[in-house]
Amino acid sequence: MRLPPTFVPEGSFFKGFGIGTSVVFGLVHLSESLTVRRYPLVSPEAVEKEVERFTAAQESLIAHFRDATKFLPPDMDIRDRDIFEMYLSLLKDPSLLKKTINTIRLKKINAEEALEETLGGIKYVLSENISPNHKYLRERIGDMDLLLDSFLAVLHGKERFPAANFHPKSVVVTKNLSPAELAALPRDMVAGVITENGSPTSHTALLAQALELPAVMGVGGILDKVTGRDEVILDAKEGHVILKPNRDTSYFYEIRKGSLDNRQREIVRMAHIPARTLDDCPVAIHGNLQLAEELPAVMSHGAEAIGLYRTEMMYLAKNTLPTEEELFARYHGIVGTVSPREVTIRTLDLGADKMPLSLGAGRANQNQALGLRAIRFCLKHPDIFRTQLRAILRAAGSGRARIMIPMVSTLDEILRTREILKSVKKELRAEGVKIPKIPFGVMIEVPAAVMMMEELGKHADFFSIGTNDLIQYSMALDRTNPEVTDLYLPLHPSILRMIKIVIDAGAKMNKPVSVCGGMAANAVYAALLVGMGATTLSVPFYDIPKIKRLVRMSFMKDMKAVAAEALKTHTHEDADTIIRSWLRKKFPDILNT
Repeated sequence: MRLPPTFVPEGSFFKGFGIGTSVVFGLVHLSESLTVRRYPLVSPEAVEKEVERFTAAQESLIAHFRDATKFLPPDMDIRDRDIFEMYLSLLKDPSLLKKTINTIRLKKINAEEALEETLGGIKYVLSENISPNHKYLRERIGDMDLLLDSFLAVLHGKERFPAANFHPKSVVVTKNLSPAELAALPRDMVAGVITENGSPTSHTALLAQALELPAVMGVGGILDKVTGRDEVILDAKEGHVILKPNRDTSYFYEIRKGSLDNRQREIVRMAHIPARTLDDCPVAIHGNLQLAEELPAVMSHGAEAIGLYRTEMMYLAKNTLPTEEELFARYHGIVGTVSPREVTIRTLDLGADKMPLSLGAGRANQNQALGLRAIRFCLKHPDIFRTQLRAILRAAGSGRARIMIPMVSTLDEILRTREILKSVKKELRAEGVKIPKIPFGVMIEVPAAVMMMEELGKHADFFSIGTNDLIQYSMALDRTNPEVTDLYLPLHPSILRMIKIVIDAGAKMNKPVSVCGGMAANAVYAALLVGMGATTLSVPFYDIPKIKRLVRMSFMKDMKAVAAEALKTHTHEDADTIIRSWLRKKFPDILNT
């Protein structure tokens, strides 16, 4: 389903980015409207009083973000919060405080206007100095707007979402929504969230996903059309919003809601059943992890292990580099919580569109995907790398952990990393730290690594295929550039053949090979990967039940036959036709799950 039924009135339909798998019926709950009030300060006393007003608001907001975690479900990890730490680091940034206070004093203007000017300046610097492809920092520009809204609420002495105003099945509709505001929403009253701004990669979207709260974000123009208490339908799976639905529309979405909810309940209910094919071949389905907040959802959705723990967030969320103790606390918590299951910790994949603010925004107008990123970055910054490795090795004692390095293109990168690891282990042992045996793995994301499998295998214990970057580098395209997205072809013959080379080489050397890129999470591609010999797939938590179900409903012999046929094709389209035809014939509903 991509478009609403024809009987949905044209003016009532809106499209955004869906977060979730359900359909929600509710009544619109609008946030309090806040605007920047402007007024001059006529005396020195008034200026200093305004400075005090601003600093008090800052302290109140810091406490608000710190307290926000108490609203989260008790089974969520509340010891450390990447998302909330990012906002706290912004709120406590000395330059934010200093610049705003200086503006109040120099221009003799009120706190709201001074803060808007300060944040506007930060936004301008970011927009002028960040590459268009630097998606993460582009998202941080939107954080400035969220921060301003949060400040305005405190400065005006208002709650943007007063508890007394909620009603059963409220659907919050607002321009922006901070993670703290999302966490504080009364879950027994709020059925869903719609925001005019935002994207599926924003911090608020990630938290909504972890909390399993249906949302549609980036719904342009919705606030111009909606009023409080309007009836609304939110289709989180498709990213659709329907205002004031007519009878036929409501009936259609009631049936759709029932179907989606029943399917999701059945999928999640069976998620903890091991993934074995109908002819009894096991396939391990692991979960990808980026935020600590996602961990309960990853495990509740049936992950047999953490197959890819991305460690960049702690570096991107703060204006300073994390300390060894901060890293150790995070890794120790995750490894210990997942134990006795295994956690594969990928070392830093910084660079390209993920450069920490503490090291500068990076160079605009350069293709940083071909520059200093991932293991190249780490080897150029051995002090940063050693700090992370020390934290990983110390945390490994709390359970089962593996180390994996990304974007390897030469054997030398593995050898140099091994030397650093050896040195760090020696250091830690001298300090009395017991170092358990920890497997060392390599991500295969570059064609050069594919052609060096035998050599790499002599120095690695396992491999993981990162299909997103493998496709990007093989097809010579920037996957964030909309002008070449038509060349992002997972089923291109060269991609399928390279994946097969890696899987076969791993089997020959008796080295485990997993697939953790986007292909593993897609039912069309996952069946093909398993048929090609992949026995471990690592996917986002919300895709785990779907992929497990696909495996359990399939014969390995059938998937092998389809894969063999696809490997003989000469175009992406031919391979796609083969696998989709098989799926439609065997599982009519699988392409829509």
